Amino acid sequence: MNIEVHDTAFMVAYYRAQHEQLSKDSFAKLWLRPTVKKWALSFFENVSYEDEILHCMRNRYFHDQLQEIASKNEEVLFINMGAGFSMYPYELPKNIITIEIDLPTIYAYKKQKIDMFMAEQKLPERNVLHIAGDITDPENKKQLEGFVTGFGAKKTVILIEGVFFFLTRSQIDYIMEMCRDVLKKGDLLFCVSYDDEITKTPVFKKLTTYFSEFLKSEGNPFTVLPHSYYNSASGFNLKDRFSSLELAKKLKCIDPLIAENEVLNEYFYMLQKV
Repeated sequence: MNIEVHDTAFMVAYYRAQHEQLSKDSFAKLWLRPTVKKWALSFFENVSYEDEILHCMRNRYFHDQLQEIASKNEEVLFINMGAGFSMYPYELPKNIITIEIDLPTIYAYKKQKIDMFMAEQKLPERNVLHIAGDITDPENKKQLEGFVTGFGAKKTVILIEGVFFFLTRSQIDYIMEMCRDVLKKGDLLFCVSYDDEITKTPVFKKLTTYFSEFLKSEGNPFTVLPHSYYNSASGFNLKDRFSSLELAKKLKCIDPLIAENEVLNEYFYMLQKV
């Protein structure tokens, strides 16, 4: 994984901050910086105008799912793999214990900022543990198993959001197997990816060109996955499949006539360990 803290991470936070009521992220504004609006406008012009709303839908979907899970369980262990600048713990109830796992550069930056925000009383007190690690490295599997066993929560939820696009298929396969091995029966795994049909669309070509030419991001596999990948995931049952476009239309915050092949429509998958 060769992902560093760059302007796209801040841009996604910028999106959420522009639509707090939709994204349910009132703390995304803490990550704003002067250059972000320029990057957002560049993305609008070169890739997709609708992406701002659709990224908010991703945050909204997982916020609502975690809120519902927390309401039904006394204690929840929430493991966010590749958390980036997401702020779920601070919007959700205190009965959620959160572990955020990120690459060392991202971990160091976010941990420093979170400590500063807490000292300035800009965030509520929450039980959040930040871990530096590469989720594709088998050496970290035992550590993850230790967390799940050690916390002993009645319900464990793993979220892998905004990551698979930058990994190879073999790396994704490994992560899915790792999650299957560490989760208990009834625990949940949430994943995000583009359906493979999106590769046929002009907007997807614009996206990959933007990463390669504008961001000079080399070596990314731009991995997409068919729905069947999750339908047949070993050790799991697919409990829900929803998309950013579906949620945007449900909340009436996007043109109801817009077609899926016109936007970067991410799919959200809820898998339950069997």
